[in-house]
Amino acid sequence: VAAVGGTFGSIMGNGLVLYAIAMYYLIMGLFLLGVFHFPNPRIFSTLQAKTANRKGLLGAFVIGGVSGLIVGPCTGPILAIALGAIATTLKNVQGTDYILQVVKGGVLLFLFGFGQGALILLAGTFTGVLYKLPKAGAWMEIIKKGFALLIIFTASLFFVFVGQNTDFPSMTRILASLESSSTPAPRQEAFTEPSSPEIVKPSPNMAPDFTMASLGKGQITLSQRRGKKGVVLVFFATWCVKCMKEVPEIKQFAKMAQQQNITLFSINYKQPAEIVERFKKSNQIFHEILLDTEGTVTTGKFGITGLPHIIGINAKGEIIYRGTALPDNKDEFIKNLRQGL
Repeated sequence: VAAVGGTFGSIMGNGLVLYAIAMYYLIMGLFLLGVFHFPNPRIFSTLQAKTANRKGLLGAFVIGGVSGLIVGPCTGPILAIALGAIATTLKNVQGTDYILQVVKGGVLLFLFGFGQGALILLAGTFTGVLYKLPKAGAWMEIIKKGFALLIIFTASLFFVFVGQNTDFPSMTRILASLESSSTPAPRQEAFTEPSSPEIVKPSPNMAPDFTMASLGKGQITLSQRRGKKGVVLVFFATWCVKCMKEVPEIKQFAKMAQQQNITLFSINYKQPAEIVERFKKSNQIFHEILLDTEGTVTTGKFGITGLPHIIGINAKGEIIYRGTALPDNKDEFIKNLRQGL
């Protein structure tokens, strides 16, 4: 179930979705603290009583299944948080790494289940183990409350993330006061599964023209650069993990490109201006950032389905590069961008 979450990255830029996740974590934490409880349906206890005397593999399977339902309220919150953490991790990887993370998640869940059942197996095999097991007492409550506080802390981080990095304006306003003490923006996966890692084959297609608002600097029209400057467009969002990892390299390349009469624009995908302004300030970005508030340029004119995405346009207005990262040979890239000057 957690693995399926990797294909739903498009909804993770929606603040309402993350707000719901944060509320879910908070409810699970309060449940472990004993603020409220979910009553166990009486039918489960009845089923356990009826299957207690069954023998053989089928009997063991039935008893184990029913017992799982009985202890669900105890283990459910921890298991739910584990599945949520696995799903979140899967959104940050692709390809072979994705498969490895799925296997890792499966191993973690196996170890969780093994830990739940190991004591029962030992007690059933070696009766002396029963006398050496810790007795139930206050220490169990301390551990439970410790996990509860960890889960509530995680929920708090989600709430802060919603306010700083998503399109949920109400939470943004509520948490705006945290700006002075906020750390650089937390990170999250692209709005769909990323495109191929790098596409360096030149394309003769002319770049579609657009006019877009710059962050605090009026309007920018792409065609005004034609015949004068090469242009690099970096499409990003603050909740995109890979986008954030590329920030230092993008900043360095922007300085290099400026010396070669090439302009670099970062284009933000559908986020409020105050979030982008906070990101720009905290990361000390000095090149221009354009705001694609409706997403029409990103997905409509350029057909981009995953972030990050970088497009190189030479001085003739031709698209010569598309990829999810800058080319390794940046000198050659700049040379191609200058064609038409």
